[in-house]
Amino acid sequence: MATSVFFMAVLDFVSLAMLLPVLYFLLEENGEKEAALFFGLLAIVVILLKYVISTLLLRYQNQSLLTFYKRLSFSMFSTYYNRGLLFIRSKGNSSLSYDINAVCYSFSHSLLSPLCRMAGDILLVLLFTVALVIWGGASVMLLYVAFIPFVCFYVFVVRGRVRKYGIDDMRVKREQTKIVSEALRGYVDIEVNRAFPLFQRSFIEGMDRVSHNRMKLDGLLRLPFFLSELSVVVSLVLLVISGGEDVKMLVGVFAIAAFRLLPAMKNILTSWTQVQNSVYCLDVIEAGLSDDKSGVDREELCITFEKEISVEGVSYVYPDGRRAIDNVDIRVLKGEYVGLCGRSGGGKSTLFNIMSALLKPTSGSIKIDGVPLTDATRASWIEQIAYVPQEVFIFGGTLAENIALGSSDADGERVNEIIGRVGLDAWVEALPSGVNTHLVEMGSELSGGQKQRIGIARALYKGASVLLLDESTSALDDASEREINKTLYSIKEKDKNLTILSIAHRKSSLEYCDRIITIGEDYE
Repeated sequence: MATSVFFMAVLDFVSLAMLLPVLYFLLEENGEKEAALFFGLLAIVVILLKYVISTLLLRYQNQSLLTFYKRLSFSMFSTYYNRGLLFIRSKGNSSLSYDINAVCYSFSHSLLSPLCRMAGDILLVLLFTVALVIWGGASVMLLYVAFIPFVCFYVFVVRGRVRKYGIDDMRVKREQTKIVSEALRGYVDIEVNRAFPLFQRSFIEGMDRVSHNRMKLDGLLRLPFFLSELSVVVSLVLLVISGGEDVKMLVGVFAIAAFRLLPAMKNILTSWTQVQNSVYCLDVIEAGLSDDKSGVDREELCITFEKEISVEGVSYVYPDGRRAIDNVDIRVLKGEYVGLCGRSGGGKSTLFNIMSALLKPTSGSIKIDGVPLTDATRASWIEQIAYVPQEVFIFGGTLAENIALGSSDADGERVNEIIGRVGLDAWVEALPSGVNTHLVEMGSELSGGQKQRIGIARALYKGASVLLLDESTSALDDASEREINKTLYSIKEKDKNLTILSIAHRKSSLEYCDRIITIGEDYE
């Protein structure tokens, strides 16, 4: 990309220099029109070639920026995901999504792209300045003398304001993304409680701040036009005062210099403003990639589950100091159907997150057949488990794709067999396209029971040996809960080696379990 910037600047310089011979022969007293015409035609050819070559170089440069954007955005996406459940919950989906998409794009096209333009224009200015000094046109340097004070004023007065507007703009747009995401996700509660006007008010306030920043920034972006025009007038005044023998040639060279150098200087200031407005991207990306381990090879060990899962003295304290669980000991044998119950907020879901290797315990350990669950054994253990939360994840894809989550190509025959096992066959037959029916994101058109059965079907398709059910029936009515429990019992009867751990708030929901473990001492 640096090569393209260099050659584009050289092409600009050559096309500009080609005008000087034309000017020379036209301004001579006994000017040779034929020579002027020849160099004029040559200049046209050079400019046409410059246009073609510059277009190709610019296309290459833009392609490089897009490639960089894709790699950067992918790295941010991978890094944020690999930081784990706690990080994602603490930062919020909408904020992280904004960083991955909008901030990375701004870094590439609102920071790197202006920097490339600045580099090219600065190189052009330097080349032409050297040429003018060699030619001896010291008087033309008045253009720079007149422009420097305005540049200094622009840089030192405007810089802080532009950066401030850029940072505030980023914060507001993050908040706008969050407001929209929350309003759409919480439509039912918001509508029932007539709370939408509050979200509208917050949205409008954010838009007002965006508009305010945009208006201020647009005003600052107009300064380069004003300063460049003013510098030309000041330069002409200085040129008249200084005088000179060859005034015609001097004015001609000055006109050519102003013709290209003035826009170049204006572009430098404008690009610099855009860079200052987008410089916040550097802080966001630096923080985002500061511990990027997505490309680091990690030691992985295979772990097998043939005997038991041991939870030994496990405690967990959240970063804010909240203690979720304290010194929990549990032993689960392979093939058992174990229920866990306890008071709401007693740490049952946190325990499941630790057993699923989504969180690391503050103290204590999880052992599978005596082997500790660590970073090295995490991947192998996750391959053997399935997690069905209270709110099953449904994405915008077909029913088959949702059941075969993680598989690039769903096995239709296996999907249909599992659908029958979880009791969804009658419902699927009524769907317009069967297992190829497209589901809406978040599964808003599905009942709670259907979502849970899809979650169970997903676990069976994976072939997991351990099934973790996190209050998967708590949002269902009694009849639906009984049906789901019967389905699970039937599945367990057919697969004696399947180990099931089920969390429930009520002990009555765990009637099919082999045994029930109570989490917390103050639960009855």
